[in-house]
Amino acid sequence: MHRHATTALTASLLLALAACSSDADPKPPAASTSAARAYTYQDCVKLLDYDLTQGTPKDASKDPECAHLSPTEYQRAVGEVLTNHKDEILNPTQTP
Repeated sequence: MHRHATTALTASLLLALAACSSDADPKPPAASTSAARAYTYQDCVKLLDYDLTQGTPKDASKDPECAHLSPTEYQRAVGEVLTNHKDEILNPTQTP
């Protein structure tokens, strides 16, 4: 049962990644960057990691923490999070 949940979780992350990478609409530049917090690549990774560990992975490419990343950078962030959790995904009976 746990393996099925892990597989579904991985599949939903991959679908979110695919949805982001097929987005052809250009994003308009932010109106005011001084009022908004400047997020980094690591902020996006932390958000994706948090969503994964909470069991609620989603396409976060439009969230403020990730919206500034290019599709390639976003894919790299998703890949980094999945790589960091690969042991849990491949062998869900092991605890870190």
